[in-house]
Amino acid sequence: MVLTTLGAGLIASPAVAAGSDPGAPTVTAPRSNPAPGFAGDGRSTPCATDPDTEPGWIGLGDVNLYATTASPAGTPLRTTFQLWDTAYGGKRTDIGPAAPHPAGEARTELPGGALADGGHYAWRVRTADATRTSPYTAWCYFRVDRTPPTAGITSTDFPASGSGGIPAKTAGQEGTFTLAGTDTGSGIACARWGTGALSVGWSCADAEHDSRVVRLTDGSVDIAVTPGTWGTNTLHLQTMDEAGNVSQPYVHTYYAPQPQNPKVAYGDIDGDGTADVLVPDDGGSLRKPGAAPSSPANGRRLAAPGQPADGWTGIRYTHRGSLGYQNVDDLLAQQPGSGVLLNYRNNGRGLFTEQAPVSVRKPAHCQDPAGQPLDCTAVGFGDDWTGITALAAVGSPSGDAPRDNALERTSVAWVENGRLWLAGPGSTGQLDQVATLLSGDGAPWADYDLLTPGRAQGTDIPTLWARSRTTGEIRAFSLGDATAFAAPAAAPVLGTAHGARVGSDGDLTGDGVPDVWTTSADGRFAVLPGRGTATPYPSVTGFGAAR
Repeated sequence: MVLTTLGAGLIASPAVAAGSDPGAPTVTAPRSNPAPGFAGDGRSTPCATDPDTEPGWIGLGDVNLYATTASPAGTPLRTTFQLWDTAYGGKRTDIGPAAPHPAGEARTELPGGALADGGHYAWRVRTADATRTSPYTAWCYFRVDRTPPTAGITSTDFPASGSGGIPAKTAGQEGTFTLAGTDTGSGIACARWGTGALSVGWSCADAEHDSRVVRLTDGSVDIAVTPGTWGTNTLHLQTMDEAGNVSQPYVHTYYAPQPQNPKVAYGDIDGDGTADVLVPDDGGSLRKPGAAPSSPANGRRLAAPGQPADGWTGIRYTHRGSLGYQNVDDLLAQQPGSGVLLNYRNNGRGLFTEQAPVSVRKPAHCQDPAGQPLDCTAVGFGDDWTGITALAAVGSPSGDAPRDNALERTSVAWVENGRLWLAGPGSTGQLDQVATLLSGDGAPWADYDLLTPGRAQGTDIPTLWARSRTTGEIRAFSLGDATAFAAPAAAPVLGTAHGARVGSDGDLTGDGVPDVWTTSADGRFAVLPGRGTATPYPSVTGFGAAR
């Protein structure tokens, strides 16, 4: 694009001005893309005509200028955009298009390199036919910031690796991190942080639904992060200025020491050593019951598998342990009927959708409890997860007790075509490639939900509860007894539970005995307290009234 600098006057133009001539060409709706604005609150104005109201900012990149032209005479037009450097004595420059064009949208490109960093500018536009020229539009004012902001993270609780600082806290303890940024032009608008690499395409407006997008006060803000695993951890940060420029990603690498006596338990999502429940809220996000609506969602609605309109409400999900190596639960989830099972990794403080989930591969081989190979097709075992009707992360079949202050990786049970299957952990975030058929040749499990109370039969071995969808009856099975699963209807009934969703995550009442929880169709949450004994290991004999 050729830019022509004007000297004492403008480029030569037809001598006859349009005035009130109804046959004269017109130009309206001057606008630009990007529109000058303020990234912090999302305001933008295609043409800001008042220079005294702090015109918006434009950042790096080229700018496209537009206007709508009309020619009552139907003749070709020549449209001229004029750029004014509004500094004292600033020059005015005419910019094409120089060639005649039909009436309609006129556009020209303003190269970003032609705009000075920190500059204040205005532009206007007029059009002409062979004999008449339209008036100029009003001036459109804007400011320019072409220097990205900076970003940085500091913490006395978890100093940066290599800085010489000594961590004041350990894995599983909440630490304070100070996010900071500077900008010499338009000013810092907001920042985005995460425990994994940051994706592109974010904005300050995301703060409405993403707790990782935060505002900085006087250039900094403190956030709380709990490293879920001991060893090396990372925190990532980008800042954005009011012009929409983003900083280079900043990575704070730090070491979280292993706690001396960590509180670890299956069913725990936030590192406090106690079991947690997750249910969909009214908006379809996944939360702990009773959590404040303003608190970050444990599972954001738009991150649910398949992104259904009702979020997590109709999703099949489970949490009890991790397929990775951490002492807080991950979240396994499947949209019913989908062939995909997703593993949502815990960020260490109970938030599962801070990074993209990983697809869990279906085991490729089948065996019986004695380890003898089975023909997968002959026993109704599909190539993907489409045919499953119940899903449960069960913890470790060898026992719930931690070993060396760490939990064993979880195994996963599911019902597929009426048969009950179990697979242990494989590579990080995945299942083993061999699945064990627990229920034998028959298919008596089609009507059952799977509940995971943990230890509930007087031993360290976790229990699997099966709930009949027809009657609500709950029966107990030990994962240490492979012979018990052939006839689920033959096991004694502990009690009944009904609801839109029924589950168990261990002890919720503080008496050491596992409980059952339910949600009603209108979202009400209730607990059926377990009856029995808590020592030496919990043993459940029934349930009390819902409360």
